[in-house]
Amino acid sequence: MNKTIKIIMIFLTVFFLSLYFGKYSSNYYNNKKILTDEAIKKYEKDLKEGKKIQLNNYIEKEKDYSNTISKLGIKTSEIIEKTFTKSLKIVMKYLEKIDNE
Repeated sequence: MNKTIKIIMIFLTVFFLSLYFGKYSSNYYNNKKILTDEAIKKYEKDLKEGKKIQLNNYIEKEKDYSNTISKLGIKTSEIIEKTFTKSLKIVMKYLEKIDNE
């Protein structure tokens, strides 16, 4: 029985950590300050011509790819995250209770 609980706890901990760090390590879509080659050329051209420089003229507008499926996936992952967090808290309280006895 104790071996089964240990295996489950190790699995849940690894699963939680992979979700936790995966959420914060993916900055692929969040980096909005990168200029494309075309934007750099346009910036340099405007600079040479003495035009007024505004940041919004060079950063691409963000495209919205959200649809029903992606919104459903996000809501599902939020529910899984909340459930996992609550269950992990319950398990930790149970283990703390066992440890204190």
